[in-house]
Amino acid sequence: MKNLRTLESFGKVEAEEDAVLDYFVEMNLTSRILSGDTFLVLGRKGSGKTALFRYFCESKYKNHSVPLNLNGYPWQVHAKVIDGGVEQIESYVASWKYLIAVEFAKVVIGLTDRPQMTEVVELKRFLEDNYGDEKPSMKHILSPKKLVIKGDLEPQFLGCKLGKISLSKENDNLDLGNELNALTGKLLKYIKRISEVSKLQRFYLHFDELDRGITDLTEQRKNLIVGLILAAKETKKILKSDITIFNPVVYLRSDIWDEVKFSDKNKIFESGSDLIEWDTTALINMIEKRVKVLLGNGFSWADIDDGKKINSQSKCKHIIERSLMRPRDIISFLNSLLETAKKRSEPDLIFINKDVVDTRPKYSKYLKNELDDEIRSHWEGWENSLKCFSRIGRLYFKKDEYALEYNSILLDNDNDNEISYQQSLEILYNFSIIEYEARSGYGGSSWVSKFANPELGWDSNAVRFKVHLGLKEYLKLKEERT
Repeated sequence: MKNLRTLESFGKVEAEEDAVLDYFVEMNLTSRILSGDTFLVLGRKGSGKTALFRYFCESKYKNHSVPLNLNGYPWQVHAKVIDGGVEQIESYVASWKYLIAVEFAKVVIGLTDRPQMTEVVELKRFLEDNYGDEKPSMKHILSPKKLVIKGDLEPQFLGCKLGKISLSKENDNLDLGNELNALTGKLLKYIKRISEVSKLQRFYLHFDELDRGITDLTEQRKNLIVGLILAAKETKKILKSDITIFNPVVYLRSDIWDEVKFSDKNKIFESGSDLIEWDTTALINMIEKRVKVLLGNGFSWADIDDGKKINSQSKCKHIIERSLMRPRDIISFLNSLLETAKKRSEPDLIFINKDVVDTRPKYSKYLKNELDDEIRSHWEGWENSLKCFSRIGRLYFKKDEYALEYNSILLDNDNDNEISYQQSLEILYNFSIIEYEARSGYGGSSWVSKFANPELGWDSNAVRFKVHLGLKEYLKLKEERT
């Protein structure tokens, strides 16, 4: 019979390796992607973007979804296909639109029941002429030095037919965007026509892992990411149809989204994006779902918990409070908790309070490493702030205490190029490493954190702060208040 001792783990922390589909629970975001209302999915690392990506590409929607994992994508090759006739921030829109059009073309010619249609024949010939295959890999779509265009698909630019388009010109190519857009417009027109005549219902492209391999978020990489977002928005608009839904969906880390700047950013955020958010109830439901799947339908968390509280908190809430409200953190804590509990000899194993407390140091180190992966590309010297917290020695601290320690560390390191202590506090808040105390108009106060209140911004006038509980053991902090 299955029991806690027979479990190997509660799952994999990395969604790519986890049995995501066994545990997946649909949310409102799922239906908005399906309807085409949402094309940009935002969430911090570990919040569930890749799980959502896999859900669409490996479940009942897999016949309508194309997984476009950008892990290993030739960014440097794409970076050379630049439109010199527009502002830098929009210089990759044309190339991404073309890539999206080719991906949709591959899908529709594979699913249509009208292989003799002129548009189908022309699309097939175009792909074979330029790639030697009707289904070129995404990594090779922008690789040809030139695109050869024949027949009815050949577009016009400035009154002349384009027999070919060069993708290998230098970065001052002022015509590339116009030429590529002319070709893409023809491709999209054919794609829409084929799908409507064939009465095809819906297609989704899913772009994931845009952040893979980023150690330094350069301006060029920012421009490439913005280009994909804008291209997805424009392509979706061009292909809008009463018969077929076309939705190129982009999955992006929210910290990267916060870094990029472009004119339509707020409009896209308000009308075309969704933020993956978890609350305590949703995370408890996720835990219960994993227990049921792993131990059987008759089991729940109550069957593996002795029911005793830790400082008036249930064990689940105690664990969640130390997370960044992400499934990844909960799975990591539960796996370490299981490992800790198994060191005891009882045959009928259940979690006790001591297991949770003994697990916290290992989990705290995990959380620090997770934050390091996330924040380092934005602020390489962020560990100076951790040294400040260790010097102060408490979870709760005041701004002047932090300023004194931070400036002292910069002086000791003779580092004049590091950011100011005020800037550092704002970044720490944005990555949920600290919370600030907010006073109410009725004499009370509460702690504000980015992970629990993503809609609330930084308060530069705040004077009292709290380090995230999950870092307490790693930094060896006391919980006493100032």
